[in-house]
Amino acid sequence: MNRLLALIKREFWENKGAFRTTPLVIGGIYIVLTLMFLITFSHFDNEFQSLKELTRWLTQIDVDLRGKIVYAVTLGLFPSLFSVALAFVVFFYLLGSLYDDRKDRSILFWKSLPASDTLTLASKLLSAMVVAPLIFWVIYVLTFIVITLIISVVVISVGENPWTLFVGIGSPFKAWSMLLLSYLAQAVWALPLYGWLMLVSSFAPRIPLLFAVLPPVVVAVLQIWIEFLQTFTLKKNLFGVIGEWFANNPMINFGANDNEIDLSLGIPLTDTFSHDVTVGNIMARLFSTQMLIGLAVAATFLGIALWLRRRATES
Repeated sequence: MNRLLALIKREFWENKGAFRTTPLVIGGIYIVLTLMFLITFSHFDNEFQSLKELTRWLTQIDVDLRGKIVYAVTLGLFPSLFSVALAFVVFFYLLGSLYDDRKDRSILFWKSLPASDTLTLASKLLSAMVVAPLIFWVIYVLTFIVITLIISVVVISVGENPWTLFVGIGSPFKAWSMLLLSYLAQAVWALPLYGWLMLVSSFAPRIPLLFAVLPPVVVAVLQIWIEFLQTFTLKKNLFGVIGEWFANNPMINFGANDNEIDLSLGIPLTDTFSHDVTVGNIMARLFSTQMLIGLAVAATFLGIALWLRRRATES
């Protein structure tokens, strides 16, 4: 366990630019934009007169509706940039996780240390599944708190109570907990993709992104072509399987439906799972037949990646 923790710490320090700096930059952008908006608003609005009218108008909105809007913004809209950045960070981290060591030949040094290839691979996978989401989530929460404090000061300055206006009715702790659960559940749901990226990273001679994208595209196109020649139809193929898997993911998305703010798990284009944002629906995905198949696929990819990792220094 100590060796695994040491390897995870090593992964963090070697990739702190992606794991730590990226969410800090996003949080800084949020805070700076908030301050810029308030300064600009105060420049054109003498003594925040328009803001006073806006807060008074908000107080007249039904409390339940106001709470629903604040909750949706806290859970879906506000963390959206963090979620997108996290997906890119994890994707490219795993794509280079086993490739970079081979590229600069540092694999010879790491293999000389008393840490097995299994622990090395596990540390990289856990860094993507747990460490990165946790860091992004913590910085998101801190950013949200800072911006909430800034806006609260402004609201107090115009004579309104920020707690009754938006802070206390938006269930921030519930929203933060749901977001963290969504991040961790997504890490499990995405294990087939993570396994594939690590497999590609273990054998790609160069440009691992090309090797990660091109084979599935070629297989899917050939499958569509052969099936069309046989049946003159375009039925379920690899593109459809990947699309359905992506649409059913447990990540929380923000949108609007019939002029109402809406939250959903994944993309509501399929009926395999319910897309309502609840703990039960997230768990339903993790304990489903699709997840079991995904774990089997991920185990296959990771097993091959581990075998290739062990043979890396022989070539």
